Amino acid sequence: MRRRARVGQWGDQPLRAMRWWPVTLLAVVVVLCGGAAAMWLLGVWSPIPAAVPDPQRLRLDRIKTGLTVTAGLAAALTLLMTLRRQAWSEHAQQFTQADAIEQRITALYVAAAEQLGSSKAAVRLAGLYALERLGQDNPKLRRTVMEVFCAYLRMPFVPPVEVLLENTEGSPQHVVPDADMPEPEEQQQQRREELQVRLTAQRLIAHHLHIPDKPGDPEPATYWRGAAGEQMSLDLTGATLVSFNLSSCHAAQFHAGSAQFHGNAELIGAHFHGGVRLRRAQFHHNADLSSAQFHGHTDLSAAQFYRHAILRETQFHGEANLRAAEFHGDAQLGGVQFHGYAYLFAAQFHSADLIKAQFHGDANLGGSQFHGRADLSGAQFHGSTELSVAQFHRHARLSSVQFHGHVRLSHAEFHGDADLRAKFAGRVEIAALWVTPTALLPPGWALAGDADYANVKDELRRVVRSGGEASGESVGRDEAAADVYSSGEDAT
Repeated sequence: MRRRARVGQWGDQPLRAMRWWPVTLLAVVVVLCGGAAAMWLLGVWSPIPAAVPDPQRLRLDRIKTGLTVTAGLAAALTLLMTLRRQAWSEHAQQFTQADAIEQRITALYVAAAEQLGSSKAAVRLAGLYALERLGQDNPKLRRTVMEVFCAYLRMPFVPPVEVLLENTEGSPQHVVPDADMPEPEEQQQQRREELQVRLTAQRLIAHHLHIPDKPGDPEPATYWRGAAGEQMSLDLTGATLVSFNLSSCHAAQFHAGSAQFHGNAELIGAHFHGGVRLRRAQFHHNADLSSAQFHGHTDLSAAQFYRHAILRETQFHGEANLRAAEFHGDAQLGGVQFHGYAYLFAAQFHSADLIKAQFHGDANLGGSQFHGRADLSGAQFHGSTELSVAQFHRHARLSSVQFHGHVRLSHAEFHGDADLRAKFAGRVEIAALWVTPTALLPPGWALAGDADYANVKDELRRVVRSGGEASGESVGRDEAAADVYSSGEDAT
């Protein structure tokens, strides 16, 4: 039974002319066979014996046999040419059908894309669903459709006032309930309608990147990959997103630098197998990235988290760049794992929970600011750790923290209650380390007794090695000589 033509089966295969050598070979065979038959019939190769009673009849039989063989060969050649023409005709017909289907798909795609430019929200919604159906039915179009969805979300958009009211206080895009709305109600209604269109685009993206968290189960038929089987990438740079949810989604790269996230942003259990770029992104409400897996380079530098940032059990398998990121609410990083370089230089934390965090590579928290409670109890730092110039303004708990590598605490300041009874297995630099008089120190550390080492204004005291004073006379806060403490002893 003849198979049906499918898009991409014949449409991608060029029609080839019939090769000349099979026909030539068959013609030569026919000529040779005909010549041989003629020589045999004429008795050149096989003379008729004299003892044959009826030589004329034998000659006629030979002629009939030769003609039959020649006719059979000619018929075979004719049949071959006929079959070839039939195959050529079928191939051409299938190619024409495939081309017609491709043209129809292109026309449907163009029509659906044009619907996205309509002034009516219902028409734009229809365009999104039409594109989604095209992508589901035609795997070659899935990447293009996904890129159209992302491009639509990158278009400028100001959320309606109801969304802005939900933003956290302190967010630059928060409005108070009694604020005057200069825009007419009609324009607000248009924004509400556009919001529904954008929420639909977000849901369609998540729907086709979602894989249930059931190990061993095959990928659902709704999961989209590229034409070559590669995972999808998302480019939402500068997009305005509302209630964005990629939980349990799997993607390659995810670029959302400078994006605005309104409402709860959820990436719970998401897997990103390529680079993730969230540089200067702003999360105006809660951001939940718990149990997410970042397999490539992750850039969260200068990101703004205006409410709670939840990264519990999150894993960063590549380099994680959180330089100058600001956590205005609770930063819940309990159990987070940094398998590569963790770069948190100059990060701002208003309340930080790093309980049982795992830093498998080097960690740089130099210059970071902890304005509220900072709890690092049970954390593990397996590489070198940079905490120089860091400032802890309130309660800081480092008890039961294990530092397996080189630790720098030079010029760090602990302004509130501090529990520094950590376990240091490597070299520790405490030059110009300042703490309050009530700070709990590990064995071998002590507060400087000389008044010259006290900072009266901030009521801080300098930490030195017990059993001796630091070198230098009247050494100031920024001029203290380096004190190095080495111990493998448990200081809990």
